[in-house]
Amino acid sequence: MKNIKIIIVLFLGLVTLFAGCSDNFLEEDPKDTLFGNTLFVNRDGMQQGLNAVYNLVRQERTQRGSDSHEASLMWKTGTDVAWGNYSYSSLRAIDIYGANLNAADVTMNSIFNWLYDVVNGANTLISRANSGDIDWQGSDEIEDLENKNLIIAQARLLRAWAYRHLTNTWGDVPLSLEEIDGDTFRTYWERTPVDEIRITMEADLLFAEEYLPDDYSNPLILSSAVAQHYLAELYLTMGGLDNNIKAEQKAEAVINNPNFRLITERYGENIKEPGVPFMDQFGEKNALPSEGNTETLWTFLNAADLTGTAEIAMRRTWVNRFYNLTTDDKWAFSQYGGRGLGRAMHTLYVENLYEDQDDRYSEYAYSKYYLKEEGGDTVYTKVPTYEKWEGNDRYWPGTKKWDSYPDLERVDNSGQYNNMPYLRLAETYLLLAEAEFNLGKLDEAAQHINAVRVRSHATPIAGTDVTIEYILDERARELFSEEHRRYTLNRFGLLVSRTKKYNKFSEIEDKNILYPLPQNFIDSNEGPTEQNPGW
Repeated sequence: MKNIKIIIVLFLGLVTLFAGCSDNFLEEDPKDTLFGNTLFVNRDGMQQGLNAVYNLVRQERTQRGSDSHEASLMWKTGTDVAWGNYSYSSLRAIDIYGANLNAADVTMNSIFNWLYDVVNGANTLISRANSGDIDWQGSDEIEDLENKNLIIAQARLLRAWAYRHLTNTWGDVPLSLEEIDGDTFRTYWERTPVDEIRITMEADLLFAEEYLPDDYSNPLILSSAVAQHYLAELYLTMGGLDNNIKAEQKAEAVINNPNFRLITERYGENIKEPGVPFMDQFGEKNALPSEGNTETLWTFLNAADLTGTAEIAMRRTWVNRFYNLTTDDKWAFSQYGGRGLGRAMHTLYVENLYEDQDDRYSEYAYSKYYLKEEGGDTVYTKVPTYEKWEGNDRYWPGTKKWDSYPDLERVDNSGQYNNMPYLRLAETYLLLAEAEFNLGKLDEAAQHINAVRVRSHATPIAGTDVTIEYILDERARELFSEEHRRYTLNRFGLLVSRTKKYNKFSEIEDKNILYPLPQNFIDSNEGPTEQNPGW
């Protein structure tokens, strides 16, 4: 549905937990403020709480504090595919590593706390939903149960999503599965082994798979395909024959779901303009199922001028500083997707991955040139040779995935308000190919890789071409700036070796396989807390 109005209640469930004391002089009777005891009484209130947790999740693509880049850049740059070509203080730690990165890093601490906000919010919803005191507003007991399970399924999926980040970033972390109140509050949290946390993640995702709808017709409610996608990735991460079989099954369930299919033909608002099908799905008015987008499994909803939305920082991160090349900034902003800050760009490795005819590196997908002014001289982007570090080396061809900007009145702002793809079916195809490769099904793996390649006019491959390296290459071609590349490389055990090979400025070493556990957590945890190896 177009121009969806999302009303998000900005609160964390934790602030509602302190009204449970029995002494009369401590009891509150709030009239016009939302507390747990006044909000979590029916399905509508539970939905408002869920909206707040979704809002937290969407902050992955906003900037944290003073950082002028998306929060998730820490999982993308400092790898084989991306580097911080425009020097910025907080970016150096997660790009070059070395002495720049330490347990006191402000961004690291902020991300850790934010992810536990998601966990705590989800736990509050799950606990309240199971309390037995909710009016689920159904017409009968069956509908009441359906409404209840739908809320719980989304909360459990989001909890698993948060632990996906936490475990892949820091390894063993505290496992919290209860609403924190006066009975469950504690000042010491042990680090739970990753293997145990993944068992909980699996259970959460299986519950979500069972109780979420098969389709994504309502973009406010995630589908079972999202749970299946993350299950496939989880099983690949866990490894072993049985888990690879499970990964294959879950990925197949997604690509065989008739509600989703790859975008292979032009569609949407710019269909009459020059372009390619691959890029249409990133258009501002092409992001939702109702707008013709059959490929996106999960869209981040972030329209302008609505309570609870925030400036998305994807353009700040990935669109280069072309405005320094132009003489008419306002015109350039309106033509080229707004003001970018160019915090990160692809490495020379990615630059050399594409065939000439591959739509994914065409002029519609990457900025190859700019005009100084309307009708003016052409300024071409450049690709340095890495022979030396030139500081703010900013004029690389930049991905156009995040150029979309709907509000020309604010087009000179680095942030953006728009709906955008977060999780796409193309990645599920590549997860399936990975599982099939691990199972020795090379022809099937090639078939599913080719589904992604052919729609962008890349040359099909044969089963004998499929290797670990090729799978990683294809993920880079298709998912650059989208995938959490650290997780992918660590799943293959190749984070350090490939980053050293392809990111010439990185000082990565074995200890960087995990980030240091945030010092704020260690200092506030009232008990022995072991730091990650090497830190």
